[in-house]
Amino acid sequence: MNNKKILIAFGDKEDLASIGEYLKDRGFEILTAMDGAAALETALNERPSAVVSELALPVIDGERVFQILRNNPHTAEIPFVFLASEAREIKGFRRDVDALLLQPAKNEEVFRRVTGALAAGKEEIQAAIGDKEIEGRLSHISLGDLLQILHLNRKEGVLKVSYEEKKGFIYIKEGVIYNAVIDSMDKEKALFRLLTWHDGKFEFSPKPIDTPQKIHRTAGNLLMEGMRQYDEWNKAKEQLPKPDSRVKLKVDISSLPKGLKPIIYEVLFLVEYYPVIGELVDRCTFPDYEVYQTLAGLIRKGVLEEVKGERIAGKQIGRQREILTSHQALKVREKVAARWSDMEAATFGKIFIVSTNDNLIMSLVDSFKEIPGFSINRQFITSPVHRENPLGDIAALKLYGGMEAVLFAIPLLNEKMRPLWRAFSRKTIGMMILCDKEGMSHAKELVSFKNYILSIRRIPILHTFAADREIDTGVEEKLRRALGMRRDEPIFIFEPTNRDRVFQIWSAFFSYLLKDEYIAA
Repeated sequence: MNNKKILIAFGDKEDLASIGEYLKDRGFEILTAMDGAAALETALNERPSAVVSELALPVIDGERVFQILRNNPHTAEIPFVFLASEAREIKGFRRDVDALLLQPAKNEEVFRRVTGALAAGKEEIQAAIGDKEIEGRLSHISLGDLLQILHLNRKEGVLKVSYEEKKGFIYIKEGVIYNAVIDSMDKEKALFRLLTWHDGKFEFSPKPIDTPQKIHRTAGNLLMEGMRQYDEWNKAKEQLPKPDSRVKLKVDISSLPKGLKPIIYEVLFLVEYYPVIGELVDRCTFPDYEVYQTLAGLIRKGVLEEVKGERIAGKQIGRQREILTSHQALKVREKVAARWSDMEAATFGKIFIVSTNDNLIMSLVDSFKEIPGFSINRQFITSPVHRENPLGDIAALKLYGGMEAVLFAIPLLNEKMRPLWRAFSRKTIGMMILCDKEGMSHAKELVSFKNYILSIRRIPILHTFAADREIDTGVEEKLRRALGMRRDEPIFIFEPTNRDRVFQIWSAFFSYLLKDEYIAA
C-alpha cells in the first residue's frame, strides 16, 4: 500500500478539485471518483492508503462504500475521513483512525485528519502518544474505581483492559467516557461488560482523543448503571436463560403489534440466525442484562420457546454434519492456492451469489443458520436496507486451517454495478446462480454476468433453482436453454427448509473445487 496514495470521492467537481489540489500540493498522489461505484472500483484496484469522501455519494452512498471495503480483508485497514452535513454514527468506525468532519470543512482540517489517520495506521490504539501513565491488575483496584480516578483528574487517553485472551478499550476525554470497545462491540454494551471483569490487567496511555463520542451519559451515571445491571444479573441469573441454551420463535414476527421497543425487534430478527443465547447476546447491540431480560420476557409471553435439553457444551441433541472434514478443508486451501496465483497467501475466497430476486438471497442466507461454521453478516440480518438491497459480504463459512469462504451478493439488475464486476472478481473461487420460475425472464442478465466472470477467471459454477419439489422436464429444458447450460451440468434444487438439499449444494460446490476440471467451462 502506497502511503502517499489518497482516494478522494465527491459528487461535486469543485469540492473534488479543491481538496485534491490541496493534498497534491502537500506531496500526496491523488486518485479521484465522482460516485460510490467508481470509488469502490478504484479502492479495490489501487488500495489507497486513505479515503476522503462525502457521505452523500451518488450511486452508492459513502457509508455503504465504507462497509464493503471494511468487510474486505484486503482493504479493511484503509482509514476513512468523511465529510457530512450533520453528525452521524457510522458502524465499523475504528476509534483514533477514521474521522467525520462537518461541512463546510477547511482543507487544512482535512489534511490534518488524513495525516493523523496515516500516523495511526494499522497500529490503531497501540500508537499511544507518550508512555503508559498507569498500569496494574484489576484484582488490586476495580475498573469502576479506576474510571472514577481518571474522571476526577480529568484525564485524556485510552484505557486498555486485558482478561485471558480478551481485550477491551475505553476512550476518555477530559475525564468523560467517550466510548468503550470489545472487538465489534461498543458503547454502553462494551463498557458494562468490561465492568464485570474482576481480574486481568489494565494500562492507561495518555493521548489526544479524536474520535466521535458514542457514550453521552456522565461517568457517575454510567458506573452506577453498569454496577446496577451487574448486581441485578447476579440476583436474577438463575431465572434467566442460560448462555448455552437455545431458543426458537413460536410466532410470526409480522403478526406482532407495531411500536414495540427496538430491543425486541432486534432480538427477534437475530434469533432466527443465532438461536444459541450466548451468541445472540454477543451480537445484539443492547447491554447484556437488558438482552437477557428481554429474552426471558419473550419466553414468558410465548413469543419465544426455550428448547429444553439442548446445550452447546457436548450435550447438544443431534450431531451437526460438517460440510467438509478437516482433511478436505486443508485440501481445498491447497488446491485454491495452487490454482490461482493471487490466492497463495489468501485467508479468504469469494463465492458470488447471483440472483435476479433479492428474496431468494434472503432465503439462501436463512438456510445457512444450521450449518456448522457459517456466520451471517449481522448488518444484513437486522437492517431492512441491506436485506432489500443485498450487496457485498452476506455470510462466511470458516474452514478448518484458517480460511474463509465469503459469500458475496451481486444485484444483477442494477446496471450501475456493471463497471465493478471486474473489481469484485478478485479472490473469487466460485459462483452460485440462483433462479426461480419468475426470475427466468431475467436469465439473460444472469448469463451475461456468468460469461463475463468466466472470461476473467475459470471458476466452478452451481446452477440452482428454487422450488419445493423436483422440476419437470419442460421447465428443466427451458432453464438449461435460458442459462446456456450444457447437458452434463446438473441443476440443483434449492429448498430452504430441506437441510439435505442445502448440504447437497455446498458439498457439490467443494467437490467441484477439488477437481482439476470444472463442470462449467
